[in-house]
Amino acid sequence: MKSLSLKSGLVILLVATLGCSGGQQQVLPGATQVTEQSAPAPTATSLPAVALSTATSVPTATSEPLAALFPVTIENCGITFTYEKPMERAVTMNQHVTELMLALGLQDRMLGTAYIDDFILPEFLDAYDSIEVLAEEYPSREVLLNVEPDFVFGGFGSAFSDENAGSQQSLKDLGINSYLTHAECDEGPDSMEDVYADIIDIGAIAGVPERAAALVASIKDDLSEIKSAIGGEGELVRTFLYDSGDDAPYTSVCCGMITHLIESAGGKNIFDDVEGRWTSVSWEEVIARDPEVIILTEAVWSTAAEKIELLNNDPALSEISAVRNVRFVKLRFSSLVPGIRNATAIKLIAEELYPDKFP
Repeated sequence: MKSLSLKSGLVILLVATLGCSGGQQQVLPGATQVTEQSAPAPTATSLPAVALSTATSVPTATSEPLAALFPVTIENCGITFTYEKPMERAVTMNQHVTELMLALGLQDRMLGTAYIDDFILPEFLDAYDSIEVLAEEYPSREVLLNVEPDFVFGGFGSAFSDENAGSQQSLKDLGINSYLTHAECDEGPDSMEDVYADIIDIGAIAGVPERAAALVASIKDDLSEIKSAIGGEGELVRTFLYDSGDDAPYTSVCCGMITHLIESAGGKNIFDDVEGRWTSVSWEEVIARDPEVIILTEAVWSTAAEKIELLNNDPALSEISAVRNVRFVKLRFSSLVPGIRNATAIKLIAEELYPDKFP
């Protein structure tokens, strides 16, 4: 099985020009299953006792003087933020937003980062290693304020809980701007439109709108190529996301990003009729809906190998079509949340759903 070549990875490498290593993430497809290649997960450095050094440079846009791009006003989660100049002292609170910043070449603006779920993409490792890790999970509000950020970027609403950074409004009251991803702010179904909006907004806040526009355009080109390869004929492949859980599997339902990824790859989430984004379901219902392909979340807290062992060793579960035919897609958690990895995730799912379309 040969992989489609994704252009967005090249654009990421081109815009992330400061201190990034070469080498786009590669796909290692098996004969009957698709797996995301992994790299050793980086560990947090020691927690800082003093404020980090300030960013050393502020890249300018290529077609307009930087001053012409500001002020910028952004509406985010019901709060209005006005930026008189590009953010210069950013802290990212989750891995997928850290990688979005790195994809735009903004590592020199990043004072610190936090909460790594798995491995950083290989092309970002050098840049990532140059940034202080404030905490293995979320930094406390005290640690966050100690580094004196002017911008805090959260990927999940929990980043702005009282026990972590504090609310976005409370940070604004201290003169600190913040941003939470569209998928977390909006109540509608998650989609790539949320990712595009995040990229464009961060590009505007950083004063690099052309980089953001180029990245969005490249991702759209990749998805168009995948859609063209799949075609629009035939019945959609029944697909199930198995995240975790032994007695009651935890899965993505109607309105989560994974349903959008499955649909974009030409599949049908077998639980797309259940409201919400995530829930636990019964194995009896999974068996009744008989998925043809199972996506397995590869995570420290629940490995793909553990889930496959459970499926194979249970007499009833082993008769599910996907298990019997060994049709699995193993994807890292960071590929399944709204972010720059989603195009690769869609491609990997599509390759397993329609192997004949990707000779």
